[in-house]
Amino acid sequence: MAVYKRGDVYWYNFNFAGRHYQETTKSRSKTLAKEAEKKRRRELEEAFNNTVDKRKARVQCISVLAAAYLEDYKVRHRAGTFAEYALGHVTRLLGDKLVVDINEGVVKTYQTVRLKEKAAPKSVNEEVTFLLRLLGNAGDALRIRLRRDKR
Repeated sequence: MAVYKRGDVYWYNFNFAGRHYQETTKSRSKTLAKEAEKKRRRELEEAFNNTVDKRKARVQCISVLAAAYLEDYKVRHRAGTFAEYALGHVTRLLGDKLVVDINEGVVKTYQTVRLKEKAAPKSVNEEVTFLLRLLGNAGDALRIRLRRDKR
């Protein structure tokens, strides 16, 4: 451990994956400085080995994901009107559900409810596509299972 005092605060200094890291801990306590170095080193190791904990991503509500996705979508695409429309329906019906709760049954139920509301099948399929895009890798796996069942 390379923790040292510079002025009134402690700094740490180490090499990781061929790069040099020298950062302040903004602390006057040597014990806290050692912990800060351990934490920073751990963050770098997790990022390097792609073992970052993804629990927070799994416990998000669909409404939160939809809002973030729509904001990004509007920046990247000229017309976000249909995306607003589609994600509005997804949020209205599934907004309170968590990402981990979305499975084939939920998607099939969503399709049925939207078709009972006299929505066009093409619109429903586009809405489901937006839903699956929100889910990322889990949505890709879900898309494959739905396609296999011809849903």
